[in-house]
Amino acid sequence: MYQELRQIRAEMTSAESMFAVGEIEVRGETLKTFTNAPATLGDVWALASMHGDKTYLIYEDESWSYTQAYAETASIVNWMHANDIKQGDRVALAFRNYPEWMLLYWALTAAGITVVGMNAWWVTDEMQYGLEDSAPKAFIADIERLERFLPVRDQFPDMKVIGLRLPEPVEGVIDYADLKNHGGEMPKVDVDGDEDACIFYTSGTTGRPKGAQLTQRGCVLNLMNVAFMTAASNAAEARANGTEDQLPAPGEGPAPTMLVTTPLFHVTANNCVVQPATLAGGTLIFMYKWEAGAALKIIDTHKVTNLSGVPVMAREIIMHPDFDKYDTSSLVTLGGGGAQLQPDLVGKIDKALENGKANTGYGMTETCGLIT
Repeated sequence: MYQELRQIRAEMTSAESMFAVGEIEVRGETLKTFTNAPATLGDVWALASMHGDKTYLIYEDESWSYTQAYAETASIVNWMHANDIKQGDRVALAFRNYPEWMLLYWALTAAGITVVGMNAWWVTDEMQYGLEDSAPKAFIADIERLERFLPVRDQFPDMKVIGLRLPEPVEGVIDYADLKNHGGEMPKVDVDGDEDACIFYTSGTTGRPKGAQLTQRGCVLNLMNVAFMTAASNAAEARANGTEDQLPAPGEGPAPTMLVTTPLFHVTANNCVVQPATLAGGTLIFMYKWEAGAALKIIDTHKVTNLSGVPVMAREIIMHPDFDKYDTSSLVTLGGGGAQLQPDLVGKIDKALENGKANTGYGMTETCGLIT
């Protein structure tokens, strides 16, 4: 299929294509770029909001349409501005995979405010290190992370502390509901593509984790890379099989339904799963924590099309004793990254799925996501 891939790449990157490739000067360097890509993540989010009443986020019995999500992000930005948190500032997020992560991410990046992704497994001294290193003006946490943070609260007297999904009020902690209910239209902020979109901490070196600064442009181009690779591989496979005439036109195919299983403070979930799905008008489903049996039920109920985690998650899915009790025929891909997808697992996934196949990728935090 390599011949078909080369042909498709040439066609899809031509001057008249949505994936047209050209050159751009970035900080004194000449780089290749997708010339038709949105300029910033705020532009991506504005485009995504046009999906309107389609279901965007699902968590247990809660859901948000694209319209509802966009309105909440506008409210968040207005609250930030009212509290003197503006373009160039930083806000740290420390909580499990709740839907509010995406609402805050889109809101903050649209406003030119840098998202600091705090590792949800960090203990008190690690959280203190991350906050001292990144110097955010606000810290947003759920009760588990908040309890780890409170012993060092006095070290950050000027930082606003916001509680998310708290079981009861905590003294000195602002309720996230204040952000959600602030109201107002999305303000226009002139964000540059070379501004930091987020800081994600990576432990790929010795010593303390290092904060990798990911730019708006880098995140957008990663999104475009994922979209291009998906479209190109599908087109090449169809051409090789003689079914190219059955491919839907760009933007007209069914939107994905993604089960988000890995942490949103990491580029796999945040940059490579949810961002491309958002632009495509997909649905994102979140779990309180990973459990293969619960995931199978979600796949069956919501007709999940894609699940990208770490390899052991895929193995737990197909080897689960209740696998045959659930309808997994909606799955198009099952796999992920973070570790090698073992050769035996590829065959087992292909055999277990009625309409799907194994997938894997390699990337780095420092590259904003996927490399290959």
